[in-house]
Amino acid sequence: MPLGSANDDVRALAEALLQAAQLALFDVGRSDLLLQVKDTKGTPAGAQMAARAALVSGTDIIIGPLFATSVQAIAPVLANTNVPALALSNDRSVASRNIWLLGFIPEDNIDRAVAQTIGQGLTRFGALLPEGTYGTRLGQTLSERISRYGGELVQVEIYPPDAPGMFEPVKRLAQYETRRNAHSDEMARLEQEAALLAPPDTPSEKLFEAIRDTAPELVSKYETLKRVETLGEIPYDAVFMPEGGLALRNLAPLLPYFDVDPRRVKFVGTGLWDDPKLGQEPPLHGGWYAAPDMQLWRKFSDHYTANFQTRPARLASIAYDAVGLAARLSAVHGRDPFRLESLTDPNGFVGIDGILRLTPDGLAERGLAVHEIQRKKTVLISPAPTSFVERDRRMQAALALAASLQNQRRAAPEDMMMPGQGDPSQNAVPFSTNANPPAPRQ
Repeated sequence: MPLGSANDDVRALAEALLQAAQLALFDVGRSDLLLQVKDTKGTPAGAQMAARAALVSGTDIIIGPLFATSVQAIAPVLANTNVPALALSNDRSVASRNIWLLGFIPEDNIDRAVAQTIGQGLTRFGALLPEGTYGTRLGQTLSERISRYGGELVQVEIYPPDAPGMFEPVKRLAQYETRRNAHSDEMARLEQEAALLAPPDTPSEKLFEAIRDTAPELVSKYETLKRVETLGEIPYDAVFMPEGGLALRNLAPLLPYFDVDPRRVKFVGTGLWDDPKLGQEPPLHGGWYAAPDMQLWRKFSDHYTANFQTRPARLASIAYDAVGLAARLSAVHGRDPFRLESLTDPNGFVGIDGILRLTPDGLAERGLAVHEIQRKKTVLISPAPTSFVERDRRMQAALALAASLQNQRRAAPEDMMMPGQGDPSQNAVPFSTNANPPAPRQ
């Protein structure tokens, strides 16, 4: 653990992870298990030294390290040994032989969220992705998963980390200029039509009042269009945003500002949305994200708090489950408990964050739930599977739906209207009437 990191926040997180691991050991209640603590200092070099020290002291299994660079650093140290590591990183690029990643991998979140969204009939996706390696990696995964489950990724925009720089990418995703011009053209056309129907010499500002009795449908359409700024169908049913924290709070309000109504377009995210504070963000109300079921986490959080008089960091459950997994394997397999066949049991394991299955390529498959953000609380809309048999059955059902959607798409005429399309001017009510762009959060 990076207990000696130069960063205060990292040290605090390391302390929480260590306390969770100690709590797991206490709960197991076995005197034959020993938890040795090695400080990685939060650096790759420190991680290498800690791993070597662990091997010298006769360690059977390593819990950690936390950071991807540290995981890479210990890979050569463990390469020719039979000592596995249960790392806490979520960067799948650093998985390797004998090292498994227990962090919440964004790609797993994407898979679950995309399958759920398409399963609800929302098949066309737009995406806002951050600049850099992380955004590129998630963009590739998003494209693959959407295609796999029978959907279409119709538009992607990349945004920089600074809040002002987010404006133009969101504006492009919203196709704002095109739809605003279409709105202006339609308003002009209706005014011309009203001028033909109104009595001669009627002032332009009185045109629609003059024809209210003779052309009520025209008046109604004009008044409806006056309530919105754009006209024209947005070509996607859902917008995917793999962002969290301050960046998400700066990004999300820009969508309704550019007339992407979250009541008509589903906003979808990753486990980074697993944040109670997001209930205070109206644009995200109704948004979906994939994350572990919170029921066991809440119990764990209360248990942790009762012992340490503080709430645990969200990642603390990973350290708790890692120790619990090691303890279970040592109890079931007395001799050589951490061999490959035992660690990669296809039935998996159950922990605070639900079912977990280690794969031979160093990853950890999880059974995730799908949650919806609401103003006062987060609501569970699709529970996590309770076993990998159930998870695999859900996967087969999703792939069957994908095959059906792909067949329908091949059979449909190219100009056929997609489900959910229609005239957005009908009963249009703007989500936000704020004429000013949302101020960047600090």
